[in-house]
Amino acid sequence: MSRNLVTDKMGLYVHIPFCSKKCDYCDFISFSMSKEAQVEYLAALFEEIDIMKKKFIDKEFDTLYIGGGTPSFVYEGFIIALARKIWSSFKFSKDTEFTIEINPSSCTEEKLFEYIQAGVNRVSIGVQCLDENLLKSLGRIQSMENIDNTFNLLHKMRFRNVCADIMIGLPNQTMAAVKDTVNYCLKQKVQHISVYTLQVEKSTVLYDQINRGELKPLSEEECADMYNMVASMLKKENFLQYEVSNFARSTFESRHNSKYWSGVEYLGLGVSASSFYGGHRLMNTIRLDSYCDRLLNKHELPIATDEYITDSKRRTERIMLSLRTSIGLDLEKFKIDFKEDLLQSKKEAINDFIKHKIMKIENGFLIIDQKYFYISNKIILELL
Repeated sequence: MSRNLVTDKMGLYVHIPFCSKKCDYCDFISFSMSKEAQVEYLAALFEEIDIMKKKFIDKEFDTLYIGGGTPSFVYEGFIIALARKIWSSFKFSKDTEFTIEINPSSCTEEKLFEYIQAGVNRVSIGVQCLDENLLKSLGRIQSMENIDNTFNLLHKMRFRNVCADIMIGLPNQTMAAVKDTVNYCLKQKVQHISVYTLQVEKSTVLYDQINRGELKPLSEEECADMYNMVASMLKKENFLQYEVSNFARSTFESRHNSKYWSGVEYLGLGVSASSFYGGHRLMNTIRLDSYCDRLLNKHELPIATDEYITDSKRRTERIMLSLRTSIGLDLEKFKIDFKEDLLQSKKEAINDFIKHKIMKIENGFLIIDQKYFYISNKIILELL
């Protein structure tokens, strides 16, 4: 990851909480709702934007990210109306990165044309895997035909900056299946690949299926082997691993997501969206009815939590987030910001990691060797 990738300008995230069906492994805030509910939600978003634009009148943004849920699920006209409202309400740089997430099962030529009109210049497509039987066992609605059609449309409409999300560690998933998925994405000339290991969350259908013995999760060793295979394949194709889960060709790293890892301020709009500014982390209500009611009827922000980030918490987050990236942790800046020389306070652990070539110090940055990215959480815990 280039050290010039992240600016001090803010990022703007908008959460679209609608899906055609909730996947069995998903614990994100999402709902399968009618067009009427979507219309009401858009009106609530407009109200939130009107309140927030007064707070951020002097701020400049250079990334815009519409995620979910499934943004491509909402009705035609929703995204362009939302984008026009956002462009006219906040100050954006000329080179703003504008990303939207799409699902192959709900992507159409008409919607992609709408996104172009809205100013979208980066698309993130949820490929996940190519095994239709495996996808169905996880409650995901899409087919190989959907995926092929979506990429054909993206090529036809000349989208250059395309990211593919893939999943590893799925029950019954094989190394060969993962390899096929990566090769397919490379053949489609994607510029960025995000690789996510399945996390089994308690509030999901998948968790209950595993508890009942209907599905068996892969072992940590099997997941690590899959991850390392993907990293090796992408390295050979000149993809840079700039963060634990993210690989990109040069200059195609996600500028928006890099703000989260670098501690840059961002604004989140929509139900369950989080924001970080002025030393506070805020999160909107996760209840869709409450979100709409508070904005449309009470004309108030739907904030559920407001946490002041103490120096102690900032220290922890700086270590955790910086060491997930290929840049690593700026030791001198850490010393200035937290009055702590980490090389002294964690001398024994760091020296041991360096001795075993798990970490290195390069140009004043403490970096985890990419061979050990998959177990980075265990390494980072030793330094907190």
